[in-house]
Amino acid sequence: MIRIAHIANMYGPKSGGLRTVMNELGREYARKGHPVLLVVPGPTDSLNIEGLITRVTVAAPRVPFSGGYRVILKTHKVVGHLVDFRPDVIEVSDRTTLLKVARWASQERIPSTFFAHERVDGIVRSFARFLPFQKALVQYWNKLTRDSVGRIVATTNFAAEEFHQIGLAIDDKPKSKLVLVPLGVDLEKFDSDICQEKITSPTWPDQYVLACTRLSKEKDPYFLLEIARELRNRRIQTPIVIAGSGPLELKIRRIVEREELNVHLLGFISEQNALSALMSGATSFLAVGPIETFGLAALETLASGTPVICRFEAAISEIINADSGRALPRSQSAWVDAICEFERLDRAETRLKTRAHAEKFTWKETADHLLQFYRWDVAT
Repeated sequence: MIRIAHIANMYGPKSGGLRTVMNELGREYARKGHPVLLVVPGPTDSLNIEGLITRVTVAAPRVPFSGGYRVILKTHKVVGHLVDFRPDVIEVSDRTTLLKVARWASQERIPSTFFAHERVDGIVRSFARFLPFQKALVQYWNKLTRDSVGRIVATTNFAAEEFHQIGLAIDDKPKSKLVLVPLGVDLEKFDSDICQEKITSPTWPDQYVLACTRLSKEKDPYFLLEIARELRNRRIQTPIVIAGSGPLELKIRRIVEREELNVHLLGFISEQNALSALMSGATSFLAVGPIETFGLAALETLASGTPVICRFEAAISEIINADSGRALPRSQSAWVDAICEFERLDRAETRLKTRAHAEKFTWKETADHLLQFYRWDVAT
């Protein structure tokens, strides 16, 4: 039995990928008999215990203009919960205030593993592109992360790249500083057969393309509008359906209304069956984000039987193959070509190919891989 704590920041009611990672790994660990503590920021302090999983929220302020994300400032509260839980290992999904907790864990001889959910260079380019000495800042932040934790988990080579730049190399040995561990997908919740249960509203389009993304600057949601304009210019009636919200949502809605673009904004969808039905019913999925370090929504879409179109420089290009998607430059013309290509292909055959590819990624395999490292941590 290994007692595993996972602490996270930049968390809110609409935290898609991070929430999924914590919940799915927590469930897998608990199924194998390992007690789990999940600590995240929230509006108030709270504690809930379900079987082997303890969920804690620590009261934390919202980050301005982030769309509801919160960051824990009172890290001593996190330490207090960790002391009570007595973890054997700690997982860290943050490189801001919680690195202080990781350094505390090191002093207490508690092994820590950091999950590289984002790339600092991508965040800096998105929000501070004119900031001087960007490279030095990025390397300083990555070195601080490296020196604060025992192990760094990159889910793709793209995620690992910025750590290569500070001298780390991927190695699968448990003692390695940088390891590669792909994430998984729930193959029961996201299933290509759910297409039979898709939305049947008389106003719902029979054919559409889908994007599931946070509407914030680093995700480049404006590219979806450029694709919509290209579809209109070619007189292609296929609408773009966008599931997601964020700080740019109101502005994007205004552009869609002003230009009368064939775009449907659904807002954030929390119900997984509804999301899987949306994914399964689409002819293709548009993963426009340039700095995704994995792309859980894209993998969930593949499991739902729908091919993915993504940026060739992003991590999702490592997840798809020739049968399940296309990796392209940021060109609305090229993306519309791909949309049309998938609309022409036999949908049933494409569905089988994308589902088969997604079945190579499971949360059980992800958890098993991590537990190999943690057993070594506890034994040494």
